[in-house]
Amino acid sequence: MSELLSRVAQSVQRWLLFVLAVSSMMVAHECAAADEVTATDHRRQTVYHSPQTPGFTCWVGAWTMPDGSLMVSFTQATGPVAGRPQAPQDVQRKLVWPPAGHPGYDMTGLDMHNVHLRSADAGKTWKQVSADPFKSCMNGVSGEAETALTDSTVIRAVLGFYLPYNPELPQTGFLQRSTDATKTWGKPEVPLDPKKYSSWPRRIRSLRDGRLVVLLGVVAAPAGSLTRTEFCKQVAPMIIVSADQGKTWQGPIAAIPEDQREGWTEEFDVAELANGDLLCMFRRAEDAKRWQGVLQKSDATWIPGKVGPSVLPHSGQPELLATREGPILHVATSGIHWTTDAGKTWTALAVPGTAYYPRSVQAADGQIFVFGHVGGDDAYGKSDQTIVMDSLRIEVK
Repeated sequence: MSELLSRVAQSVQRWLLFVLAVSSMMVAHECAAADEVTATDHRRQTVYHSPQTPGFTCWVGAWTMPDGSLMVSFTQATGPVAGRPQAPQDVQRKLVWPPAGHPGYDMTGLDMHNVHLRSADAGKTWKQVSADPFKSCMNGVSGEAETALTDSTVIRAVLGFYLPYNPELPQTGFLQRSTDATKTWGKPEVPLDPKKYSSWPRRIRSLRDGRLVVLLGVVAAPAGSLTRTEFCKQVAPMIIVSADQGKTWQGPIAAIPEDQREGWTEEFDVAELANGDLLCMFRRAEDAKRWQGVLQKSDATWIPGKVGPSVLPHSGQPELLATREGPILHVATSGIHWTTDAGKTWTALAVPGTAYYPRSVQAADGQIFVFGHVGGDDAYGKSDQTIVMDSLRIEVK
């Protein structure tokens, strides 16, 4: 009997050792997979240059249409560098623009357009679809926050506060739709009550379940009641959500906890995790690093978790891309980094940093496209800005 028990014990021991070995191999494989994300086929090309030199083309948006074609949008300005009129004093005081001692940032009197390009061959060639005009003393009002709905309607977010020469428009964040690929635009749609809120929309994201998310900076003050400086001192990053293609909206939903509500900007981005949580990356008003956190999914809404400094350096508007392969990319002038553990660790890809204020998309075949502008937040005529595109693929092993 004792010999039988001994054999059974030895068998159990061998089985446990086998199970442990297999488990160790699985863990090792998972760790190897998490540690082996590589970039391939990287290249950069110029997409567009203004008809004027030096060119002023900046603040890029990018998305894919339902037919798979790529679209980009950006602000373009042309006209004389010197000898232009300045914004009226009341407009300058309200917008605190141009910055003190830098009159070249005043865009009054220039020929300004929201330009839209489309490519049907994976970015090899581009065709201009539209260029709707606008007037402002500011150096951009839309472009970065645009996307396509499933029926090919394009929806964009506009900062009406930056259109002081059109006082009939909502002086807060509003949305517009185009049913003809950006050639014409519908009437402004204001998702947040302008009697209660002032908002600055920065991104429009689509979730896996088909809902739309708009990322915006929000202040609980009536539209147009604050100067730009006052708005920036009080702004908090929030989201609004729509389950009916933007006809109605839920929110605003805070992206940061109540006890961490100071020192933010309107610039942040989110990437949807496998469990429906949203990984958030923030730009602080005065900080050399990004801050990050997670919005935890709770039924049809989200609850903000504690946020804190990331290892990633500050680099303008954050840009995240949830890839088809699984890793989430942080795309910036300082480099492209990836994470497979919801931002607990970030690892650099062996590719150059991007152009300024990048926007990224991934095509159905896995190719990743990153658009931005050469230059920076420049005064008009300071540098020769161009729109450029990086393309690459990633491999996960």
